[in-house]
Amino acid sequence: MQYTCETDRLLLKVLGKEAAWSVLNFYDENRTHFEPWEPKRPDNFYTISYQRASLTAEYHQMAEGKLLRYWVFLKDQPDEIIGSVCFQNFLRAPYMSCCLGYKFSRRYTHKGYALESIRKGIDIIWSDYSMHRIEAYIMPNNRASLQLIERLHFIYEGICYSYANIDGVWSDHKRYALLNPSG
Repeated sequence: MQYTCETDRLLLKVLGKEAAWSVLNFYDENRTHFEPWEPKRPDNFYTISYQRASLTAEYHQMAEGKLLRYWVFLKDQPDEIIGSVCFQNFLRAPYMSCCLGYKFSRRYTHKGYALESIRKGIDIIWSDYSMHRIEAYIMPNNRASLQLIERLHFIYEGICYSYANIDGVWSDHKRYALLNPSG
């Protein structure tokens, strides 16, 4: 597992529990920006103890090869989280697939940072994890995310009805997939 990597403008880092304050600040600052697209959070989500425990659990899942989450930083502002790119739900042979998720601070949207960091993550998923397929599930009214996933050349596969409980409501999602060009 690559713990850090770079793109032209960004640093992508795996974070441990010591980064809980930074992660909490990222979520708290973007609460109204993220909540329409995510499951209802437990009451203690916006606490340091929850974020510390979450980072610890994710770190263990990454060490076991079940998940990969990079927190995204600007190279010229390496102390502020601007986003997150996550590959999860790893399925091994015969499937060799995973799911992509991402979120970026409202202050850093529409600047190409999501595209740049996801491309880097995809390269790592192909090369280091030998995945064959990456799936993405997006709510039909999330236009920015739909445009992003299409720019990444994901192929639309259909609607997953009542797929996930988002903000307290069972919501349909569009399913997209990207296949490893190397097989």
